[in-house]
Amino acid sequence: MKAPSATSAWLDLLHRVYYQGHESAPRGMKIKEVLACAATIDLDQPIVVEPLRDLGYKFMAAEAAWILSGDNRVSTISPFARHIKDFSDDGVFYFGAYGPKIIEQLSYVCQKLAEDNDTRQAVLTIWREKPGQTKDVPCTISAQWFIRDGVIHCVDTMRSSDLWLGWPYDIFNFAMLTHYIRLLLREHYDVHVGAGTLTLFAGSQHIYERNFDAVERILNTAEAVPDSGPSVTEQIDSMAIPGELIDTLWVYAEGSGARKMFLKSGE
Repeated sequence: MKAPSATSAWLDLLHRVYYQGHESAPRGMKIKEVLACAATIDLDQPIVVEPLRDLGYKFMAAEAAWILSGDNRVSTISPFARHIKDFSDDGVFYFGAYGPKIIEQLSYVCQKLAEDNDTRQAVLTIWREKPGQTKDVPCTISAQWFIRDGVIHCVDTMRSSDLWLGWPYDIFNFAMLTHYIRLLLREHYDVHVGAGTLTLFAGSQHIYERNFDAVERILNTAEAVPDSGPSVTEQIDSMAIPGELIDTLWVYAEGSGARKMFLKSGE
């Protein structure tokens, strides 16, 4: 059975968390949350497309490129999101940036997948032990990849996931990372795998009270029909080298953004 698109999965999660979630107030801010919550999407359709959720698609492309580049500088990503610099402790770097942690472990992940297609050891960690006082505590704990029946699957485990603000971007980031791994496996190990699924597992999947009204508008709007969104696999498979994915993401960050990134001319 085919996994849902990111749009469909996101709308289903909004309904579940908003109507079935329990209320709590971490750091004094009211939320609705579902604990130990998982959602799976098709890696071919990782872009949330919902007119009433004004996503920053240029930032979406930029953040994915920034992460895949192994970057942690404020100056590189802040032009694409006005307030993101507020999460830096010193205004120069991000303590919890995903990129450096991912890049330093990526060769291990690829090697494990290439050596044994059935491995369960292709894991990287992003969480920092005892992070201490910082404005940038990582939300993601780890990511794991499996190759089964000729396709690759990713399991992204997060301690905390803001369904309204962060989920669409996290889904896209880890989808792009998984496709990047596919390209690395093809380029360096002659291992060819298709695109499977991405599962985001959150210890707390939540919505903040400040977003309740916006969530209600989407859930109560008849036009909020799941759009499957652009398919990404065909274009990525046509890329000559892995670095082309990063370059393409930067180009779309400066141009039309991830929403239109994978749309063919004329669509």
